[in-house]
Amino acid sequence: MEILKSLGVNPTFWIQLVCFLVSFLSLRYLIFKPYSTALTERQNRTIGSEEMAVRLIEEANDLHSDFEKKARDLNSKIKGFYDQSRAEAMREYDQLVESARKEAGSVLEEARAYISKEIASAQKALAAEAPAVGAVIATKLAGKDISL
Repeated sequence: MEILKSLGVNPTFWIQLVCFLVSFLSLRYLIFKPYSTALTERQNRTIGSEEMAVRLIEEANDLHSDFEKKARDLNSKIKGFYDQSRAEAMREYDQLVESARKEAGSVLEEARAYISKEIASAQKALAAEAPAVGAVIATKLAGKDISL
């Protein structure tokens, strides 16, 4: 005790020490510990949220690349179906045009044959009437009746 008195510690030291310990412990449990817990939780949430956000962005990028790949595959399938359908349509078109040309050719040949027959019959009819027409023309030119 002599040492404490020589250091200048008086009996109020113990009262001050008790007051200090009471206030320190009460502040520690009422303020410092909840604050420290809240700060740690906030840091964990912030870091966890950042990590989750990075993970979600990576997942979104992965999904985006998968979507693009699937879209390209689907577009190539659709293009294949389109090309196949177009080729079939062109074959059918060519067949229809060819059959229409054949039909038009046969109709044209029939019309030519019919016209040839009509021309031949018209020529025969004109050949039969030519002497009579010539006589009429000669009569008109001569002014008198010329009978053949």
